[in-house]
Amino acid sequence: MIVALAVAAAATLQEASPLALDVRVDPEEVTLGEHIAVRIAVEHDAREVYALPVFDPAPLAVPPGAPQPKSRREELGSGKARTVFELTLADYGTLEPRLPDLLLEVSGADGPRRFRISGRPLKFRSLVQEEGQGSAERAHHGPKPPVPVMVRSFLWVWLLGGLAVAVALFFWRKRLARLWRGREGDTTSEPFFDDLALERLWALRTEAPWTRGRGRAAIFELSEIVRAYLGARLQFNALDLTSEEFVAELHRRRLIGLDLAALIEEVRWEDLVKFAKLEPTAEECLGGIDIAESLIRHTRPLRAIAGKAA
Repeated sequence: MIVALAVAAAATLQEASPLALDVRVDPEEVTLGEHIAVRIAVEHDAREVYALPVFDPAPLAVPPGAPQPKSRREELGSGKARTVFELTLADYGTLEPRLPDLLLEVSGADGPRRFRISGRPLKFRSLVQEEGQGSAERAHHGPKPPVPVMVRSFLWVWLLGGLAVAVALFFWRKRLARLWRGREGDTTSEPFFDDLALERLWALRTEAPWTRGRGRAAIFELSEIVRAYLGARLQFNALDLTSEEFVAELHRRRLIGLDLAALIEEVRWEDLVKFAKLEPTAEECLGGIDIAESLIRHTRPLRAIAGKAA
């Protein structure tokens, strides 16, 4: 409302004509959540005063905790002066970022006037799209190609000998473990993968890393837990797939009880947290854990429900 009143009042003023204008944006190519530094330098008559009132940054936004817009005046001599404005913006919700129009208030010997600075589009860079690129230089994760290394031939003798000893120790230890379990009558089995996933979610909820400013790390671990569970449930290596490949595999395999549309939305939001550096709130972290627990309980094998309380 205040911005609208200020614009309406400024619309009745005459247009000022400064001596020079320089607008710089860093970076010119922006990503979601990245801070954008804007510097505006106006060279004008030393008898004039230029000011930046409250403005609407749409379609960009002012980042939480960002410093207030700053201005400083530099005397250039010969009746000239330069006023510099510095402000910080960010792109949180648009794929077509644009520097907003700005309206400066001017006062001087000719009375109050205005000076309009027209906005301009900025280039958008999608980190999520780059994740799916086939180029090894642009990929965010995944195995790297092997690099051949020349070693001396006698080193292989030591390596093979050490490997043989390790294998022998492994089988010897395994045999002793079987004998010990036979003596003790231990029938304890390893936990099922779905029980293990629920235990990891409970541990994540209890640890609550978001209370210590580590919300993004919690989302990384949450994504790994869900991927590991679905990979084990459907028998595919979900941890090494991109988000696009992961969703495509779920489309192909299909799992009874899985709300695929809701999972796709969750994956997209997790990608924004992981790659656009958005900091999730505590409510968003707990909500993600609730969704993951519900997913596991609705898709876990029937033997797990019959054997253990869900």
